[in-house]
Amino acid sequence: MNIVPALLLLLLIAASAPAKELARWEAALPAPRENGIRLEGGPEWRIEGPASSASARIIPSRDYYTRSAYRLRIDSPPAHGAWVVIGFLDRGHGLIAVSPAVPETRQWGVARVNSGRERTAVIRYDKGVPPALRIEGLDWLRSVVITTEEPRLDPAPLVEPAAKFAVHSERVSSVPGDATSRDRVGDALAGIRNQAPLLRALGFNGVETYVRWGYVEHRRGVYDWSFYDAILDEIEKHGLQWFPMLLAGSGYALPAWLHGSNESYGFRCLEHGIVHDTQSIFHPFQATYARRFIAEFGRHYGNRKSLLGIRLGPSGDYGEAQYPARGPGYGFRQSHTHIGYWAGDEMARASFRESVRSRYGGDLAKLNEAWGQRFPSFDAVQTFLPETAATRRMRIDFADWYMGAMSDWCEKWAVWARESLPDAQIHQSSGGWGPVPIGTDYSFQARSMARIKGGIRLTNESDDYADNFTITRMASSAARFYGAHLGYEPGGYGSKRGVMARLYNTVTNGAVHLFYYISNLASNDQAIDAWLRHSALLDQRARPVIEVAAFYPDTAIKLDDEVLRYRWASTFFTVGRALREELDFDYASEQMIGDGALARFKVLVFLWGAVTEKTVLERIDRWVREGGAVIFAPRPRGVPSTVEGDSSIAQRWMSGDTGKGRAIVWNGDLIPSRHFAEFIRDTLRAMPSINPRIRSALSMEKPSAVYWSVLENGGLALLNFDGRPASVRLQDGRTVTIGPYEPLLLR
Repeated sequence: MNIVPALLLLLLIAASAPAKELARWEAALPAPRENGIRLEGGPEWRIEGPASSASARIIPSRDYYTRSAYRLRIDSPPAHGAWVVIGFLDRGHGLIAVSPAVPETRQWGVARVNSGRERTAVIRYDKGVPPALRIEGLDWLRSVVITTEEPRLDPAPLVEPAAKFAVHSERVSSVPGDATSRDRVGDALAGIRNQAPLLRALGFNGVETYVRWGYVEHRRGVYDWSFYDAILDEIEKHGLQWFPMLLAGSGYALPAWLHGSNESYGFRCLEHGIVHDTQSIFHPFQATYARRFIAEFGRHYGNRKSLLGIRLGPSGDYGEAQYPARGPGYGFRQSHTHIGYWAGDEMARASFRESVRSRYGGDLAKLNEAWGQRFPSFDAVQTFLPETAATRRMRIDFADWYMGAMSDWCEKWAVWARESLPDAQIHQSSGGWGPVPIGTDYSFQARSMARIKGGIRLTNESDDYADNFTITRMASSAARFYGAHLGYEPGGYGSKRGVMARLYNTVTNGAVHLFYYISNLASNDQAIDAWLRHSALLDQRARPVIEVAAFYPDTAIKLDDEVLRYRWASTFFTVGRALREELDFDYASEQMIGDGALARFKVLVFLWGAVTEKTVLERIDRWVREGGAVIFAPRPRGVPSTVEGDSSIAQRWMSGDTGKGRAIVWNGDLIPSRHFAEFIRDTLRAMPSINPRIRSALSMEKPSAVYWSVLENGGLALLNFDGRPASVRLQDGRTVTIGPYEPLLLR
């Protein structure tokens, strides 16, 4: 062999091969060192530190809806696969997000856990590095290197939590622990690997992932838990516990063998007659497979110490205890869905028909009189759109059945879960905000879950405290009354505003469970620091001291969409938001009143919706005559009355016939609501029977965006839900200042 030509060939090959390091940027003083990468200048960052270890330091955005970022330009971006290695000083907490984004399996070490070490995060671009990169969620940037040589792929270290808790609570967050198919478990494991170290560092103790029926019984009759075994093993490696949600009926959770068979029986809407992939609760087969699915889960995982609890997913879009609203179909495909009435299938019609027959004792003449109809037999009864009902009673009967069917179905899930997991924490997924089409009866679900020593998790909080209060207060009030555990979850997006508002709602209800999507914390520049400053309030949470209840108009909600159907246009919520600026109060539903809840209160306020059942109004009247006080406004919808239009009880109240109690009438309009709320505040201040601590809070001088709650443990919890600091003068003369969108607990 001729050695010289061979050596020349090797040299030529080496010369033509791409270099390992293609470009580099390094922080340095007096100016950064740039070799093929430029960091665009601007007011968002500056170079700090000694010359030997300089870093670019980001200036966090003060806007809740935008983020500060490092913006990089690559002079000659490689067209082939390459690695981007980001060197940084690990101070503070967050998730490093690089865009254009790559899958979790192409990221390593992106969690910042305040280890104080110099670390690297690695991003792999398989098809070439983009010419421009944006890095968010990173405070101290040391270097950026583009290389074709695989670097060390170090995960984020596990550190001691920065937030520590002495009182048990379920602090749960999400990780990308799901995958588009059960064969892609590596995607889920990568998401946990990348993000769980941050959750641990922030003091969370639980990780939520969805457990889809279709991923475990992917062959009929054969349960294979390997997908979720791998997920739980990865969670345990990070010193965290598991709080899974069990999904069986939702369209995207179904196994292929069911979806493609004659046994698939989805909800059918009354509006269009179109079928949704989410399975109808009226089909008996769903009970068969759901019960077995829960039992098999309990058999496999019930003894795992790392099981913090479970959340039930009986129906709905994403497992909520409700009818379909806006969720996906099978395989997350786009599907016909909307808020409406999913009672168009034949089994739903048969269920409704049997409910009506039972309600009227088989007396067809009685039914026809109540509904204003001429049915020749009960077999002629069909489901219908409520707004087409000929009489009030007809509409109420449909709503009672529709909501009751969902309540009964969800209670079955709760009972099956308790049978299979006798010692586990179990939460029902209580979605929506209370309108009839969604089908969630919070009072029923709270009582139902209390019976199995479980809880309810509200799933639809927003980034606004007043909205959160009004839509969750029914469930919160009922849970505290019946003894069910409480938990809260956002419906999606959240900034620091929502993170603090939801912490405050948890603390002032004595809730045990608080869930955040990790993006609520890590996808803005303010939330994590606010969490670390205030999360210890969870140890001081307590039930509120409440002596005023707002009548929750269950019957009026069933009769008139203006009351609650349109969340941000709801008349009931509009008045409720104004009243919450002045005082803390509960809701008292018709079920709660029937179960004796009025004994807890001294004042009952009618906000909007004064039509109720005769038995409920009579129960309120007895309470008034025993010493209770009612406040209501005749304008614009009239005084409290029965479904049949009998207002005689309210007329007696207005004439002074109240026994030992009082009837207080507001003669102005209810909307705009500020004057009505101020009238109630002033009335309560003057009532000697009201708790002195509550009257003291009512007398504080504060902006309208500062909310208060008097707690049973002696605390006074305040929340400034405004973008400016708030000054509050207490009745004892003290003045306190509260930062923007932050809570404060006083003793």
